[in-house]
Amino acid sequence: MWNRSLGLILFTVLLSGAGAGAGTLGNWVRCAAPAWAFDFQSFGTNGSSGRSGRDGQDGRAGTSQSVTADGRPINLNLAGDDGSDGESGERGGQPSCGFQPRDVRYNLEAASGGSGGSGGRGGNGGEGGSLLVYYADPNALRQISVDARGGRAGRGGTGGQGVAGCWCDRNNWSVRTCTGTPGTPDYSCSDEYFSCRPGRSGSNGSFGQNGQDGSPGQLRIVNQLEPLPPEVPSLTRPLADLVSQPVQLSKNLWDVRTGAAALLAPGSVVRDEYLAYRDRIEGAVQVDWQAPRSIATFATTGVTAEISEAGELGLAFSEEVWIAAEPFQADNVTTFTVTAAVLASDATRLAWGTSQGTGRDLSLSVVDLGQESAYLNTQFWLTLRTSTDDPRDSRRPRYTVRYDDWVPEELVTREGDRFVVDVGRLPISLQALRSGTLAQVELRAVRSLADNSAEQTLSWQGNL
Repeated sequence: MWNRSLGLILFTVLLSGAGAGAGTLGNWVRCAAPAWAFDFQSFGTNGSSGRSGRDGQDGRAGTSQSVTADGRPINLNLAGDDGSDGESGERGGQPSCGFQPRDVRYNLEAASGGSGGSGGRGGNGGEGGSLLVYYADPNALRQISVDARGGRAGRGGTGGQGVAGCWCDRNNWSVRTCTGTPGTPDYSCSDEYFSCRPGRSGSNGSFGQNGQDGSPGQLRIVNQLEPLPPEVPSLTRPLADLVSQPVQLSKNLWDVRTGAAALLAPGSVVRDEYLAYRDRIEGAVQVDWQAPRSIATFATTGVTAEISEAGELGLAFSEEVWIAAEPFQADNVTTFTVTAAVLASDATRLAWGTSQGTGRDLSLSVVDLGQESAYLNTQFWLTLRTSTDDPRDSRRPRYTVRYDDWVPEELVTREGDRFVVDVGRLPISLQALRSGTLAQVELRAVRSLADNSAEQTLSWQGNL
């Protein structure tokens, strides 16, 4: 008779005793069929991973140079150097296979081979050097031969080869276990079968990426023989320095054109896009502090004076401060008059105040701990949800949105550094505003000054 239960097969054999008569019960012999185990223990030592190859070196950029085209032949080599190839990854390490244990009561796994190392990245080619040419006669440019090509990219290294794992000397075996005394009814035996699986082969290392070719150098031409004076297109100083005296700025302006190689001697290699000198902008920038607050709080704040590509003078203030300023230009000096200034960190220091009244008299207050409300524009977005469920009920209260919109300016009153929001006058049913109503309130404040803005959300939940 066969019985199957949880993968274990048991069978019973009925034998007749020697000389037993018909109907006499003989001896029982119980044998348990094989039991399989699925845990594996390794033997031997796994091979180590191969070392990854080093990245190739980037090529050096070509030398930049300025020359004057006077009609005599000029040969220039401004080419960038080639990037070097990345190293190949090392082969994985051989495993130490050792000796496979015999007749153990667990499954075995042989040692695995080492993985190959990754190939190194190829180095980037160096960029070609730039060339600045002063000239009076455009035909003189044709006497200049220049090689400003970019360097070639280095190739990525090959990945190291993975190594095969160890094999098993014996793939399968069984171990018999018997209990009880042979020849007695309590004697039984069971066989457990085990296996050995070979070690895993190490993976091959990945190939390194090729580098990028260097770009050709760029040509700049100036239709004059006198060298351009040095330029100062931007300057960063403490704010106090720009209040005490103006800073001088200068910038050369260029037109972008194409077809650079056609201007030079045949065979020249440069970037197709070149720059032609157009004009020079010079000017001074200063700050006139007219803000209500003292400059002492902001004196060390960094300010960058700069000339834009369009030739306009401007100021870029640190993100740590919000500045409202208006420019005025006279006698080649641009003056920025500062009318308001606040610390950015103080713009979002709002906190809940108190709530007063019920129904149409309900109001909520917000306090400005940063004390900057006199200088900032402040708007509020209110989201009000209420629930008619009993808060003592164990289930989660269900809320209904009663208002979700901007609060009209006429319903917000500022008293110094305190805002009062007249919630009762919003288009909300009186039933939702009655005393004791369970409510969730979110008040999102948007504060701004000139081009700066920030948001802060205040949340509250309880009974009105």
